[in-house]
Amino acid sequence: SSVRASFPAMVRRRSSSSWRHPSSVGVALRLVAFSAAASLSFVAPNLQRRGPYCATSAVEAEVVTAATIEEVDYVLPVGPACPFRSDTMVRGNFDQEIAQVNYAAASKSGEFDALVRQIAAGIQPDRRQQRKVGFDLKQQGDRLKQLLDAMEDSQDFQVIEAYHIMEMKVQKMGAPTFRTVEKMTSWQGEGIMAEADGMMVPPPPPGVDPVALAKAAPSGQTPYQSPSSAPRVLPFEDANFDASPELQRFGAEYLKLSKEHSDLVNFGAKYKDFDEAGREFYLDKMREITKQWHEVLGKARRLGLKPGDAYVAFSEEYLSNSRLSPSDFRDMVDEVHEQLRQKAR
Repeated sequence: SSVRASFPAMVRRRSSSSWRHPSSVGVALRLVAFSAAASLSFVAPNLQRRGPYCATSAVEAEVVTAATIEEVDYVLPVGPACPFRSDTMVRGNFDQEIAQVNYAAASKSGEFDALVRQIAAGIQPDRRQQRKVGFDLKQQGDRLKQLLDAMEDSQDFQVIEAYHIMEMKVQKMGAPTFRTVEKMTSWQGEGIMAEADGMMVPPPPPGVDPVALAKAAPSGQTPYQSPSSAPRVLPFEDANFDASPELQRFGAEYLKLSKEHSDLVNFGAKYKDFDEAGREFYLDKMREITKQWHEVLGKARRLGLKPGDAYVAFSEEYLSNSRLSPSDFRDMVDEVHEQLRQKAR
């Protein structure tokens, strides 16, 4: 069953200063159910579709876009598609951790729906069950906050980059940011528990508008989707370069770039400790690596060399789930790097 935005308020006034709004109930759980990285399928109606992809932000004009060089058919092996994973990224396992929070919320949606139906019918819910639902929501919000804080405050560039890409991607899709979901989830949990105990419900978190979120949310439940099933891999293997001297020369260029990229990822482990000049230098190097990957994939296409099946599978799945084109993907990575450059100053 779906949770509608128009059902009666979960939050009842216990005093004249208590906050409530008839559209606020259930928003958090609905949002959590479709908020995890790689599991969003919500697309705002104001985004214009082009083929299997969506239009992106006008901010693209302010960065060096993929289209200004040469169009490629796949994602570049950078950002969320980078096959070189830092030690911090591997240990944190952030994709799976956030997906588990999302899955936990979706698995408890039945209990929450039952509570909403009771209130909509004018039936006083069982206080113990109401506290349990509120506690579960608050626990999910706290866990999501813990993960987001760990990513945003990380020393490691790749983890910081992943956080900002994750937030930018959902914004481009017209969905609430993970931070908004985290705040709403915790607030709803606190409010449900407070109401069950006859206490005043706290006001919404600063900067979060439950009414706007209720209006923006889709009318039906969004099914849980797991993170990408395709592995992150490099586009080519050594054996791809044996057919001709020209391919061998290309292979040497490709392997050199792969090594430089891997080294750069490892060098970024202490990015947060760099001074302003150091961070800008690092971002310059990452921008150059991104440009070189674009050139390498373009050259491979001219040589008639197609990326391996696993690379193509990851690219197609990521673009489909994110509603992006290959150039949109490049633009998104460039925009995030520009964001980080501004933060470094």
